[in-house]
Amino acid sequence: MDARRALVALNDEWRNLAARGAPGWGHREPALAAASDLAGILALIRAQPDPVLAALLRLGAAGDLLAHRVVLQTMLGKLVLLCAGRPDLLPEAISELWLAIAEYPLARRPRAIAANLAWTVHRRLPRAEPVRVAFERDPAAEPPEPDASGTLAEARRLGLIDEPTHRTLWTVYVAGLTSAQAASLLGSTPELVRWRCSRALRRLAAHAELLAA
Repeated sequence: MDARRALVALNDEWRNLAARGAPGWGHREPALAAASDLAGILALIRAQPDPVLAALLRLGAAGDLLAHRVVLQTMLGKLVLLCAGRPDLLPEAISELWLAIAEYPLARRPRAIAANLAWTVHRRLPRAEPVRVAFERDPAAEPPEPDASGTLAEARRLGLIDEPTHRTLWTVYVAGLTSAQAASLLGSTPELVRWRCSRALRRLAAHAELLAA
């Protein structure tokens, strides 16, 4: 199934599910009590993402697959961003997202749930063609710069950047998203994305020789 057909099928299914009315989850999960239907739950996710997504994940883990389907629906836009430039990967990304939702370690990662799900999907998808990243160093120094994804992985291994910074840099310099798109994917703001990138690149430039070793 191609990307467009996959999205159309999911959105058609969602409209049918939404037409069935309220799922009645409020008595089991207070974070969902204010929503009278599935559209209302999507609105709650936009307003309070982590508490509402956590509630849906708990319901899904208890056997209510509709709750997991709501999580998938709210993540579709992020998947499209994640597959920017590689739309053929979208059907695979949807499958990986469903698995990531089912396996999500809520007890260990109760915050930034949407960003964590997107990151899990990214790590399971085939790597994109390398994007070259140049750091300030002697142009006579031997081999060409490593690809951005490899450089970022090495920087993370060496402790030069933390996990949130790794994710942010990857979305901008490997996936090629704008700061606004990256912010949407990561549940952040464009200003924070730009600040985190600027700060991290200065640190990586200061350790260019270590990264090139």
